[in-house]
Amino acid sequence: MLTAVSAIVVFCVIIFIHEFGHFITAKLFKMTVHEFSIGMGPKLFGFARGGTEYTLRALPLGGFVRLEGEDGGSDDVNAFCNKSAFARFVVLASGAVMNFILGFVIFVFIMSQQAGFYTNITGEVLPDSAFADAGVVSGDRIVKMSGEDFSSKISDYNDINLFVYKNGNNSSEITFERDGETFVKSIAPKYSEADGRYLYGFRPYVEPKSFGGVFKYAYYNSVYVIKAVVISLTDLIRGMVSVSEMSGPVGIVGEIGNAARSGILSLLSLAALISINLGVMNLLPIPALDGGRLLFILIEIIRRKPLPAEKEAIVHAVGFALLIAFMLVITFFDITKLFA
Repeated sequence: MLTAVSAIVVFCVIIFIHEFGHFITAKLFKMTVHEFSIGMGPKLFGFARGGTEYTLRALPLGGFVRLEGEDGGSDDVNAFCNKSAFARFVVLASGAVMNFILGFVIFVFIMSQQAGFYTNITGEVLPDSAFADAGVVSGDRIVKMSGEDFSSKISDYNDINLFVYKNGNNSSEITFERDGETFVKSIAPKYSEADGRYLYGFRPYVEPKSFGGVFKYAYYNSVYVIKAVVISLTDLIRGMVSVSEMSGPVGIVGEIGNAARSGILSLLSLAALISINLGVMNLLPIPALDGGRLLFILIEIIRRKPLPAEKEAIVHAVGFALLIAFMLVITFFDITKLFA
């Protein structure tokens, strides 16, 4: 029961932060806001204040801010459609921005609970390892790793793990810094009998916790999540990841429940991941999503005139229908996993 409550609370907080971003910027630009809702479906209760109705709805699977003129024309001078392209762009983007900020703030708290931070500096190079054979020594800083299909700037240990995930056991060009000088080594990980996997053979230097380090590594973790989400989406488009491996609301709630059982830091870490993930997904240029609407505004800026409202509405309606169908497919796979 506790894990279910934790899942709902986390989900609602993330949704609230996202919608609050839209709401507060709409208010700042003096747009007419009819409703601020957490949840979808039938209304459980609500109240009106300042011309806006605040509601809680039955299904904790989303939320919305209903603006005057967001889907067509309006005679209201404060309607969304009658505001400048800049104002509309800010309102649409602010939901995702708030999700990024929430993820960063959560990571700040998580980092403040750590004794130190894993870095991109070699703390110990293991004997008879790939790094040892290449002449890498303790104190070398890894700044870039390049493989056949994937290259990445390295800021912390997470970036190394992400590169290894993408590059596998293949050889890579690794750029190091030592005593102010830069050098490049071609290195392939070696198989470790003890670990049962391919390794470069080093332990990272652990940077002691500091006030500045908390914020620096919270930022690195946030960027890492964004990179991981983008890579996952790219793999999905390229057919390297199946749709059945994705998680929808049911799967996410299950993961939140599992994290809650593991402790507060695990729960918060997953909450940060979901929040940043939601921010990235909402910025995708897909009709009906914030990113799709942002794309239309960019086209409007380039053309110096808006596209016909009725045509844009049709595109968003079709996109919304396809999005719902996609979510139903993912939810089906989520449910089948529960009984697997």
